[in-house]
Amino acid sequence: MWDYNPWDNDRAADWYGGLMDETKLRDIWLEGIEEDPIDSPEVIRAAANLFIMLGRVYIWPIDNYDNDLKLTIRQLEKVAENEEFKEFPKLIEAISEELNELKSRVQKDSPS
Repeated sequence: MWDYNPWDNDRAADWYGGLMDETKLRDIWLEGIEEDPIDSPEVIRAAANLFIMLGRVYIWPIDNYDNDLKLTIRQLEKVAENEEFKEFPKLIEAISEELNELKSRVQKDSPS
């Protein structure tokens, strides 16, 4: 164990790696996050939420981490600009909080 998060140890990191490989979770996630932000903002937000939960070094496939983090941010920013969503300030506030969480990982969690 090198830190106190549930993913900060060898056994957990190996387990997450197996989970990602066996379920092809990233492939399914990628289909969702790449949907059109105008036509499917709810799907993109759901996919972004999955990345918020699992998009961490030692959980997410490391070779894709940086690009997937940036993609998630870009797509969620487009969702935040959705005209329909602008009618709901609390929704925009929630999306802003999600974006802040993701953006905090750009430097901090970068495996590079």
